[in-house]
Amino acid sequence: MTNSNEVAERTGHPEEPVTTIFSWRAKPGHVDEFAEWAKGATAEAARYPGNLAATVVHNEGSRDFHVVHQFQTRRELRDWLDSDERERWLRHARTMAADRTAVQHRTGLETWFHVPSEAAATMRPPPRWKMWLISLVAVYPLVVAFQAFLAPLTASWPLLLRSALFPIVLLTTMTYVVMPAVTRLLRRWL
Repeated sequence: MTNSNEVAERTGHPEEPVTTIFSWRAKPGHVDEFAEWAKGATAEAARYPGNLAATVVHNEGSRDFHVVHQFQTRRELRDWLDSDERERWLRHARTMAADRTAVQHRTGLETWFHVPSEAAATMRPPPRWKMWLISLVAVYPLVVAFQAFLAPLTASWPLLLRSALFPIVLLTTMTYVVMPAVTRLLRRWL
């Protein structure tokens, strides 16, 4: 079982979204039962305060399961990890699982691009044209706002400093505010 302090040490800033992946291997003959457990456990986590996503990744014919939880903040993830509800689900899992094979914690951009190795066959990224279109639609208003509000205030700054401000503001806003909201909003289309 993962200690919540361990999660706090492995993740980034306390106020950024965090994704945790628990990889399990079901005991022989318990794959269907474990699949039902995983479905119920993620449904329970999805109702927990601060939960952004909860899902299970499983390749047909495999005993390996990847249970993915994404929370708005590290504190909310820690609350879920330390909850009595999760402990009840874990006690039940131990009766069907041969072992837990890995625990991974991801924050920021790394979450968008990381998929557990066993899951790669079942989780396909969206087509490039959709990623391009979403990025364009998300970036354009930020560029306009930057040019309208921040660029005039920094006109007297040296070129290198002005130039550094744009990607810092744009990438930070895209990573922590815009893209998480846009991908949640359009996940079915993506």
